[in-house]
Amino acid sequence: MSSRLLADSVVVVHFAFIAFVVAGGFLALRHRAWAAIHLPAAAWGAWTELTGTICPLTPWENALRASAGTAGYSGGFVEHYLIPLIYPEAL
Repeated sequence: MSSRLLADSVVVVHFAFIAFVVAGGFLALRHRAWAAIHLPAAAWGAWTELTGTICPLTPWENALRASAGTAGYSGGFVEHYLIPLIYPEAL
């Protein structure tokens, strides 16, 4: 499997994790079993954002991109992918 495809897969997993951190509480309200998964995920998400820690998925993605011969990025996942979605340059 190509490193680029693996890096893209890491991005998809990262987006899915962030979506689960943000909206997983609704699953937990509906089915209590989700709370056991959502609470640690939400704690990790809050800790990484509040402390400025880089999630381990980000360096992994950058390493896969480097092994595929493409450039990675500096900073965190949120700054690279989410901020441009929320605040486009043309805005």
